[in-house]
Amino acid sequence: MDHVRALRAIDDHDATASVLWMQQAAEKGLKGWLIGQGWSLVKTHDLERLANECLVYGVDLAFFLPAGRRLRQLYLTDRYMDDSPDPEPDMTECETLLQELDRLLEILFPGA
Repeated sequence: MDHVRALRAIDDHDATASVLWMQQAAEKGLKGWLIGQGWSLVKTHDLERLANECLVYGVDLAFFLPAGRRLRQLYLTDRYMDDSPDPEPDMTECETLLQELDRLLEILFPGA
């Protein structure tokens, strides 16, 4: 559902909302997949940490680490603080992040 919301936000040219929903889709996807592998839930929004946890179960998600770092940064800046010197995302960046999210979800949940 979060992935669908991210797509709608992109269609509406709402970069802020799209990155929020992409972060949520990635976080829930990673946590869900990890739990399915027997991982004990950890309270975190750190997508890089979650992607690295997948290595324990034989899935290398190194390609996703830059996107995961950026989504986490944007999510935390929007939700908790607004002191980041980094620029707000534009629609081009959102499209790139969406491609990385889609690749992540296809690896974790092939054909879903």
